[in-house]
Amino acid sequence: MRFIILLDVPREGVQSFIDDWRSRRPKDVKVLLRPHVSAEPIRGSQLLTVVEAKKLSPITDYCRSLERQGAKVQLVPIQDDKSASRELKKFYSAKRRAERHNRNVKTGKLKGVGSTKNLTVLPLIDWRANDEGLKVETGVSYLVRTDGNTILFDTGLNSGEEVPSPLLLNMRKLGVKLNEIDTVFISHNHGDHVGGGKWAKDKTFSVTGSQEPLGDVKAYVPTRMTYPGLNPVYARDPLVIGEGIASTGTVANSMYQGGFIEEHSLAVNVDGKGVVLVVGCGHHTVPKLLERARALFSEPIYGVIGGLHYPVMGGPREVYGYAGHKYGGTGKPLWEHITVEELNANIELLKSMNLGVVALSPHDSSLVSMEAFRNAFPGTYRDLRVGEPIIVR
Repeated sequence: MRFIILLDVPREGVQSFIDDWRSRRPKDVKVLLRPHVSAEPIRGSQLLTVVEAKKLSPITDYCRSLERQGAKVQLVPIQDDKSASRELKKFYSAKRRAERHNRNVKTGKLKGVGSTKNLTVLPLIDWRANDEGLKVETGVSYLVRTDGNTILFDTGLNSGEEVPSPLLLNMRKLGVKLNEIDTVFISHNHGDHVGGGKWAKDKTFSVTGSQEPLGDVKAYVPTRMTYPGLNPVYARDPLVIGEGIASTGTVANSMYQGGFIEEHSLAVNVDGKGVVLVVGCGHHTVPKLLERARALFSEPIYGVIGGLHYPVMGGPREVYGYAGHKYGGTGKPLWEHITVEELNANIELLKSMNLGVVALSPHDSSLVSMEAFRNAFPGTYRDLRVGEPIIVR
């Protein structure tokens, strides 16, 4: 990871700050450009330095040491020309692959889906909670209950590889047992949805720091994945997975520095209401998600619940002004961001469908986006918080 560090230092302290930079040389961080004075202030800062590290944490440690020296710090991600050129070639190659994939997925009205009278979506992991005793993280896991099925939708982040994981701790507090789950549904193979980055790398998933036996459950996954004792079904094409429940089939996209990614959503047909879409991250974009859903169902789309990745003007968390979600997972190059105009256009598209329930996950969207959704859907918008069930019946 490579960053420009912008430093706002009191005018009288600039000279000594530059002279003393070697005494602040960081561990595990490579200084590519020692502190320099900019001819014009950048974001109000007179000094800048360029650093590189394998992880963000050593860089933030360095930033804290600079703060202790009296500097105000801002982080800006960058890439050199060679790296950017290489990433762009991969990015556009994956875009073309995604377009081919989406053309070849078998779509058409799904037969035999049926319906359920009741639907409950209970957030088990997300960035906000309705109780301080519940764990939060920038990951997703929901318990989806219908008349006939209990589905674990994604398995969270567990960045510390803890045993028990935040997911299991929350399940215990909420009275949810693993043995009541009959289906596991993984929306896409990213670390914050499969229980951690190491599992994503190995194309598997886990509910805690080690893979626990899950018994006789069915698993539906967005790419070819494995799990000890299970035979996960790759849901490339749309398919029925329970009474009133279906996978949309995967919709592919390309992520800058992330490559080709497939994501599918859970579609639940609620009797007398219509189809509720439960979404992991929305990397496929809202227009493509709705296009796929309309192709599969004659029933109206009644609701959208989950992550849609709207890090407009920020993200769920920021470190020295750096919001990682703003730059990654958007389906755009590093220097192009999801704009307010794009957010509003997608909101208008959703409003045109007269939805009965809307709930935007805070794990990958900014406060600006959540407030825009709340204002756009009065009476139908639900805050999505761990421990707070969303009920449709």
